[in-house]
Amino acid sequence: MFIRDRDSEFKDFYMHEAPSLRRLAIMLTGDSERGSDLAQDALLKMYTGWSRIRNEDPSPYARRVLVNLCRSAHRRRMLELRKAPAPLLDIIDREGRVEEALRVAAALSVLSPIQRAVVLLRFYEDMTEQHISNALERPLNTVKSDLRRALEKLRPVLDDNVKESR
Repeated sequence: MFIRDRDSEFKDFYMHEAPSLRRLAIMLTGDSERGSDLAQDALLKMYTGWSRIRNEDPSPYARRVLVNLCRSAHRRRMLELRKAPAPLLDIIDREGRVEEALRVAAALSVLSPIQRAVVLLRFYEDMTEQHISNALERPLNTVKSDLRRALEKLRPVLDDNVKESR
C-alpha cells in the first residue's frame, strides 16, 4: 500500500513539474537533448528520495537538483571540450518569435551556470529572489549579486544584438 501511495504522489508531482523542469533544463544547457536528459536525471533523483522529499515542498528542491546537475554537466563538458553551446533551435516561445529565442539563448551562453540559473529562475520561472535563494541554497545577498552581475553581462550582449538587427 505504501509503495502505491508513494508512486501515486510522485506521478502527480511528475505530471505537474516535468514539462517545466524540461524547459528550464533546456534553457540552462542551451541544448534540447542534454536538457531533457538532465531533467530526467533530476526527476530520477527526486523519485529515489521521494519518501524523504515529499513532506517538504518538492518543487524548489527539484529545481535545485536540476541546477546542480546542470552545473556538474557544464564543468564536465568544459573539461572535455572548449566550444560554444549549440543554439536553441527547437525552443520557440508561444508567439513563435524564433529569432528572439535564439538571441536570448546566445546571450545566456555568456553567463556562468549559476548566473544563468538565477536569471532563468527569476525571469523565466518568475521566482522571487528569496525563493531562488531557498531553491539553490544560496544566501539571499549572493543571489542578488549573481542576478545583478548576470544582468550587467547580458545588457551589452542583448543591446548589441538589438542594434545589429535594426
